[in-house]
Amino acid sequence: METGLTKTQDAKTIVLRLLIVLGLPLLFMLIVSMTGCVAVKPYQREYLADRIMDFNADQSEDGIERHWVETREGSSGGLGGSGGGCACN
Repeated sequence: METGLTKTQDAKTIVLRLLIVLGLPLLFMLIVSMTGCVAVKPYQREYLADRIMDFNADQSEDGIERHWVETREGSSGGLGGSGGGCACN
């Protein structure tokens, strides 16, 4: 069965396919492994501890909203505490 390719073209095609099949996953793993670990110096931790870096930075606002909802509904949502709908604890 002739494909019209010479032996050198056939060899180049095989090498190219091997590079794609083996090279791309290796390149991907190399890039992923280079992005993860970093040594943080003590004086740099100040910037990482900034409020904007916190996923749950709105804790004070969450507490205020939870108090407002509990007051409005006249209930305490399983978080403990007592009180009625009059906002007096």
